[in-house]
Amino acid sequence: MGADENYQLNAKFYDVLDRIYFRKPATSPRNAVISILGDEPLRVLDMCTGTGVNAFAIAEARRNTKVIGIDISAAMLQKAAAKLEQEELSNVKLIHMNAANLQFPSEEFDVVLISLVLHELNPDLAGQLIGEARRVLKNTGKLIVVEWEEPVSRFKRIPFYLVKKTESAGFEDFLKTEMEQYFFRFGFEMTQTIHCDYSKVMVLRKNDHI
Repeated sequence: MGADENYQLNAKFYDVLDRIYFRKPATSPRNAVISILGDEPLRVLDMCTGTGVNAFAIAEARRNTKVIGIDISAAMLQKAAAKLEQEELSNVKLIHMNAANLQFPSEEFDVVLISLVLHELNPDLAGQLIGEARRVLKNTGKLIVVEWEEPVSRFKRIPFYLVKKTESAGFEDFLKTEMEQYFFRFGFEMTQTIHCDYSKVMVLRKNDHI
């Protein structure tokens, strides 16, 4: 199976997340992200935006915020662009770009979002993405990372088993990672963690470690 076919399958999978895993508004990671942003006008970068679900949700809820969604997959962006045509959103821009080599100036964004991405990457590539996020983030800005979290409830473990089966071999090891130490290596410190359905939303700021 080629890379584009893989991306197309992923696009279909990520578009059903809200219907299966994140359908409760009060415990949805997408709504948690929006609540963190507040009401002030911001420039937000959605790295690896995929089909644009997060970018569109933020743009709709925060009309005074400019959201730029980037992705390396043309298949994902094509699907996102088709959805954007149906939305009345003038504060979203989609760009074909490699997240490991961002074509933006340093300290360009108030917020950088990395949602359900890092667990899919090898450590070197994940480090490159986080390093680029740090570079383009303002010194007073926030890095928001959404990642899977294994449920405690036995009932919720049943649908989460499907997530495990569709992810790479290192997924379960990633779930056990001590996230504060993980991000500290890349020059970030954790300021907040919000536990949501099947996931957690981590808010980080730059430190002086690097």
